[in-house]
Amino acid sequence: MADPTIETISKPMAWFLATRPKTLVLALGPILLAGLLALDTDTTSNWLIFPIIILSAVCIQIATNLWNDAADATSGLDNAQERLGPPRMTSLGLLQAGHVRLAAVLFLLLASIFGLSLVFFGGWPILAIGIVGILCAFGYSSGPYPISSSPFGELFVISFFGIMSVMGTTYLLIEQWTLVSFWAGLYIGLPAAAVLTVNNHRDRDGDKLGGRHTLVIEIGPKRTKQVYAIFILVSCIGIIHVHNLLEPGTLSLASLIFSALLMAYSLMVPIRHFFLASSAAELNACLMRTSIFQLQWVLAFGAVLLF
Repeated sequence: MADPTIETISKPMAWFLATRPKTLVLALGPILLAGLLALDTDTTSNWLIFPIIILSAVCIQIATNLWNDAADATSGLDNAQERLGPPRMTSLGLLQAGHVRLAAVLFLLLASIFGLSLVFFGGWPILAIGIVGILCAFGYSSGPYPISSSPFGELFVISFFGIMSVMGTTYLLIEQWTLVSFWAGLYIGLPAAAVLTVNNHRDRDGDKLGGRHTLVIEIGPKRTKQVYAIFILVSCIGIIHVHNLLEPGTLSLASLIFSALLMAYSLMVPIRHFFLASSAAELNACLMRTSIFQLQWVLAFGAVLLF
């Protein structure tokens, strides 16, 4: 569906779009994966806090999106007339930067409230993860060395929206730090990093003029497509690895089948479309396909556990 035009966007719709709702699946995927890992253990899980974990993760994601909306507009890097990605409400003039920043702070406060209740169950490690999450929400697009302008954006996404998210959630549910949750977080973080790769590939010309040094700019378009394919395909193989960690010494036929099916799908859909994309609109469609692929990864992994 095409993005709405400025004439059709009401104030409530502007606020809704500023939260970038399509990205929220990236916050939910690792939480759902951790839930599957908890279900597969013999340990009693604390499912009462699962909704709180989801609310905390979603609030942090929304806060980050709102802060980015305001930060990119005021930095001069986001020109409303030249923007290739989905429209930013601040740069369009539909929302004031100060109001958007205030909303971001409010969502961070909500995340902090939810997070403090989680600290009661998980202790200081969860407090440390929460503090890092809040700092990263501000530092991703702001500060003297914003993460989004560096070559380390993909590494940050894998670390925080993959490994830390899955490990922290699993720990809260079963009160154990596990090697399985580390590797599962790594593999689910790869599609999330691929989303950022597509985004930065689309914006590479404007970002370069703005002085950014993203990984895409540093390695060039050809290698960017190769990195994207590696992210997606390695995540598919990861299903076999994680299941083998759960059932040591076995090679599950189900994990082989679902991994092969997901790999075939990724070659035909997200990877193929990214390699062939030649316009901003096609790359925007690739963003959504890659986000959906992360959820499909979770579903495939769940199917492996079921069978």
